[in-house]
Amino acid sequence: MNLHSILWRIGFSLLLAVTTIGLQPTNRVQAGIPVVEANVQFTFGRQIDFTAQVTADLPVKDAVIFVQSQGENHTIVETAYVAPPGEIKYSQDLSTRPLRAFANIDYWFKVGFEDGTTFTSDHFTFFYVDNRFLWQTLESKPFRLHWYQGDIAFAQGVLDVAKAGQAHIQEILPLPAPSEVNLYVYASMEEMQTTLRLAGQIWVAGHADPDLRIIVAAIPAGPEQHLITEQRIPHELMHIMLYQVMGNSYTNLPAWLNEGLASMAELSFNPDYNISLEDAIREDRLIAIQSLCSKFPVDAAGASLSYAESALFTFYLYRTFGTSGLETLVANYANGMGCDESVQSALGKPLTELQAQWIKDDFRKPVSDSKPPQELGPWFIILVIVIGIPLGLMLVSLRKDKKKVVKGAGLK
Repeated sequence: MNLHSILWRIGFSLLLAVTTIGLQPTNRVQAGIPVVEANVQFTFGRQIDFTAQVTADLPVKDAVIFVQSQGENHTIVETAYVAPPGEIKYSQDLSTRPLRAFANIDYWFKVGFEDGTTFTSDHFTFFYVDNRFLWQTLESKPFRLHWYQGDIAFAQGVLDVAKAGQAHIQEILPLPAPSEVNLYVYASMEEMQTTLRLAGQIWVAGHADPDLRIIVAAIPAGPEQHLITEQRIPHELMHIMLYQVMGNSYTNLPAWLNEGLASMAELSFNPDYNISLEDAIREDRLIAIQSLCSKFPVDAAGASLSYAESALFTFYLYRTFGTSGLETLVANYANGMGCDESVQSALGKPLTELQAQWIKDDFRKPVSDSKPPQELGPWFIILVIVIGIPLGLMLVSLRKDKKKVVKGAGLK
């Protein structure tokens, strides 16, 4: 190739590059890129205030704010207030439109200028923590405890229970250890309730956000504090460890099995479960396990019975089919099988048949071993009076006659 050809090719390439650059769209907002400085302030559960200052060559005409909580698909989109020379403000009532607690919150702005052009800012992030309390932190990997009432010994005790709970869970199912778990411990149920979006569910004393690897629990001071810790922390930890292996399929796990496994994880089992079941059977108000596939009742009585049934039924499955049975059951749900279909495939029987067998095995005693019904008590008393007293008098009379015979024989 001669020099002339080389120069011609170089010139053509330069011309093409200049032409291409000239065809690129231009931003008519200003000569420089707009600068957005954002800030957020909030009082947990009450109100949050977003502010931003836009520095640009053109006046700001309007603005829209976008707010999205970590792990949620829904994005809040609202018109923000604009004040010269480019200040943006937006306030949200958190009592009516709450954000997800203990989650990262993303927010950004779309700004409109006077000449009709627009600009979308970068995303800003803050951590929405309950700032009503001064949290202390103690860590023992993979657990990080946050608490505000109680001494360091209390905090270490909670971490010890978390580790013991993890070991107990892994005896039930071969689940991998969690990578990280943050525990937020409240000193009362009332203070915890204002944290969570649990409208009407005043009976809830613990909660897990498995995708965030966060446990929130109420552990009040008192003589039963350690017992409560052994129940609530491992219970919620089971949810997180199940989610870690199931991922998005976790939502396919039936409520009865999810809560039943969580109840099995408790280091101190709730004795009220047996009492609730016995009362429900006697009063003929047992709930069909099949109806607990999607969710539990929201009322306290219905929820309490649902937890009791789920816990004891799952225990029964564990005793009958072992770890392998439960492992296959969970795997079926992870693969998208339906509630009853998964049970039939893993355990060989439908839910209704297994529930009937469970009640028969654990709660239906043989007649010879059963005590007289309480309502028959008065009839037994009458029976004793009618038959027992005359029989007793007869025996006394016979003994007197016998004594007379013996005495007469002695005089001879």
